[in-house]
Amino acid sequence: PAGREVRLSALEVLRRFDQRATARLRAVPARGVGHTALSLLSHSADSVVLVPGMALLWWADRFSRGSFAVPLMVGFLLSVVLTTAVKYTVRRRRPRGEWGALYRKVDPHSFPSGHASRTVTLAVVALAGNLVPAGVLLAAWSLAVGFTRVALGVHFLLDVLAGYVLGLATGIAVSLWVAGGMPGLPQFPWAP
Repeated sequence: PAGREVRLSALEVLRRFDQRATARLRAVPARGVGHTALSLLSHSADSVVLVPGMALLWWADRFSRGSFAVPLMVGFLLSVVLTTAVKYTVRRRRPRGEWGALYRKVDPHSFPSGHASRTVTLAVVALAGNLVPAGVLLAAWSLAVGFTRVALGVHFLLDVLAGYVLGLATGIAVSLWVAGGMPGLPQFPWAP
């Protein structure tokens, strides 16, 4: 009984922190150009942007099985599957808001953030593949995208933080698979 009260109290503290931090971040966006810039940055991590981008990367590498696009795509797909599984297990509703009507209709669940998860996964895979400049840029982009998701009101802060943790774990798992030679695929020339 006493231990249960402490846990509930800790959960309440976390819930209040999440609400206050989310409210502060949501107060940031300006209307007009600032809001449009945040929207464009947020949409840059949509699947309809990332999938063609990775396909172009793979095409530029002549659809080689040794292309760096392969582990990026594997990481992306694994991130989507894991994020979706957690979302439909937890079923946390998105914050109230007007922006992101499509997200709210197609995917009403907010925990964890799929945008945060997949962008961090891509950054980790790039860093593990010794593509440091690309990995650093992807990590910075991921942080910016995570901010926009909260500021525009489609996620709570803890949704984004949980997405980063899930993406980090996914990126590490894919990187370990790559380092092991990705069974079924040739050894990658860029693998550590």
